[in-house]
Amino acid sequence: MNKVLRKAVRCYLIKDNKVVAIKYNKGNKKEGYYDIPGGKIEENELPKQTVIREMKEETGIDVKSLQHKGVMKIEYPDRIFLFEIFFSNEYSGEPKIVEENTSQWIDIDDLLREEKILSNIIVLNKFFIKGLIDDNCKFSMSIIVDEQENILSLKYDISEI
Repeated sequence: MNKVLRKAVRCYLIKDNKVVAIKYNKGNKKEGYYDIPGGKIEENELPKQTVIREMKEETGIDVKSLQHKGVMKIEYPDRIFLFEIFFSNEYSGEPKIVEENTSQWIDIDDLLREEKILSNIIVLNKFFIKGLIDDNCKFSMSIIVDEQENILSLKYDISEI
């Protein structure tokens, strides 16, 4: 079976050991799950443009000084997501509630302890986070998950730039 490939972005906005995360509202198929803001790259849109648009739509925040940090591939039984990963700690605005989700600042350790988190949050784990927050590093990550977001396999590579 050929798996559907979806190209998307995620933006990790981090300040004082907190990250902006979204929690999907009632009625969404991911109801109750935490995620990192981002979304599908539209036709003729650059990944950086997607980050700016999606952060505003999902959180009300305008991100600045975006750093491309790497690529994360997440493979489900029937589909593959290929995420361009961005990091920022400069912004204006504050998280807000929108139709599909609630956005908020949440302590990274508290987020990692939540029961319902999407697999892309694993990069915030102390073992992996250097590749995300260190200005001199880039990373790549490949994750295989089941439909319940249980991680079955993980490969991670970090490089200094």
